[in-house]
Amino acid sequence: MKTNNFYITYFAKKHSKFITRKASATNTEGTAGKMFTDRNGVNRYIYWDLDKGDWRHATGKWRIKAI
Repeated sequence: MKTNNFYITYFAKKHSKFITRKASATNTEGTAGKMFTDRNGVNRYIYWDLDKGDWRHATGKWRIKAI
């Protein structure tokens, strides 16, 4: 299975700064992430963090750059 990996950059409230993560739209088992607007009108993107090996959430605005 071929996956398209990318870097995602967004402002993380937890860290109070912009962070960049190496990511994929799917995990190692092929489960897809999700992009949606929640009921409060906040844009959300659930992506697979390639370094941590776990799902993470980007909220608000984010920038994606191909690897």
